[in-house]
Amino acid sequence: MTQIQEMPKTYTPQEWEEQLYTWWEESGFFRPEQQEESGLADPKAKPFVISMPPPNVTGALHLGHAITSSIEDLLIRYNRMNGAPTLWVPGTDHAGIATQNVVERKLAEQGVTRHDLGRDRFVQEVWDWKDEYHGRISRQQRRMGISCDWNRERFTLDDGLSDAVLEAFIRLYDEGLIYRGNYLVNWCPRCESAISDLEVDHLEIDGKLYTFRYPLKDGGHLEVSTTRPETILGDTAVAVHPEDERYKDVVGKTALVPILGREIPVIADEHVDPSFGTGALKVTPGHDPNDYEIAGRHDLPYINIMNKDATLNAEAGPYAGMDRLEARHKLWADMAEQGLWWAKDPRASGGPLRTLRHRGGATAQHPMVCAHEAAGRTRHRSSARWAHQDRPRTLRSHLLQLDGEHPRLVHQPPALVGTSHPHLVRAGRSPSLQRAAERGQGKRPSLTMATA
Repeated sequence: MTQIQEMPKTYTPQEWEEQLYTWWEESGFFRPEQQEESGLADPKAKPFVISMPPPNVTGALHLGHAITSSIEDLLIRYNRMNGAPTLWVPGTDHAGIATQNVVERKLAEQGVTRHDLGRDRFVQEVWDWKDEYHGRISRQQRRMGISCDWNRERFTLDDGLSDAVLEAFIRLYDEGLIYRGNYLVNWCPRCESAISDLEVDHLEIDGKLYTFRYPLKDGGHLEVSTTRPETILGDTAVAVHPEDERYKDVVGKTALVPILGREIPVIADEHVDPSFGTGALKVTPGHDPNDYEIAGRHDLPYINIMNKDATLNAEAGPYAGMDRLEARHKLWADMAEQGLWWAKDPRASGGPLRTLRHRGGATAQHPMVCAHEAAGRTRHRSSARWAHQDRPRTLRSHLLQLDGEHPRLVHQPPALVGTSHPHLVRAGRSPSLQRAAERGQGKRPSLTMATA
């Protein structure tokens, strides 16, 4: 008599899923070549391919990854069961600045900074983190049962991918489809890098609204309000609303930047809110996104007054070298001595102020125009038409020779940054790179990580 085995009361995935997945993978069911060889796919059918949006190696996977993977796996399995050759390419993303931040936070728990370690040791710490979390991510994906072709797994700093990115940029430039220009970014003075909008938190804080007198060249003044007095040094205009009767007579006149005495125009722009502050707006295109847009409409220059560490540069005149907050207090005191001080309202017109903070850290961000030059004045270029007429350097020069201003996940000549980590050195196989070398455009650089 055959004994009937009792069915377990609960399903224990550990007993079955891992060994079943191992059999799937070892049998090659996820590989399109094996699917065709075994008769599971029709070689004449149109292939179905998904390139996985690569999860960042900043940490382990979360529910959002599980949902995305489930949908993609459903599509892959559906097409595979219908006889189409299917390929799901897995991979992970280096997420340069974000990964640097999590590694720095781990080091901070030990009382160590990246500067204490030095470049080489910090790079090794980042690669160790990548190896740990890349492995963890891959294990999580396998345990979820997603049917990727693991023989084709990629990392975004792999040789072929890095070469492909550079090749694409050079081709796009050669075809006149891209250019290098100035743009306003979220700048982190601690990381000394531009930060994506996705990595920035918008916070409300208690602050002050500073109201002061903006001198007019022909006599008199305008009362203007700001929450960041230090940015007065980068003003390139004073704006009022075109329908604000209070300021009809001053539009078109010339104002003088306090302390510096630089001449700037008084303009009319509909962006100005007549009910905020005094109704007159200082325009600082190099450090404010709304002012950046105003500058584009009026063809104003924009001035970057800050260095990468948030100290002020030579454009700030006598305040060069000061921290931005130190300069704020010193400038306000100097303006008070000249009778330009009017009021400092702790209520900020009755509402909280908004600030930007780098996610996962305590460092406040500030908008800053980024270009090849660390500081200086440039006319606003709001379209590719303008940028093509006024290129200080070609994109090819930036791609192949690359200055030392931005040593973060960009190509750098070894002479500037020293020997790169062996994982990061890229051999020159790109046809465009070979053509550039033949034209004498520079040597093939190596790839370096965010370590400065």
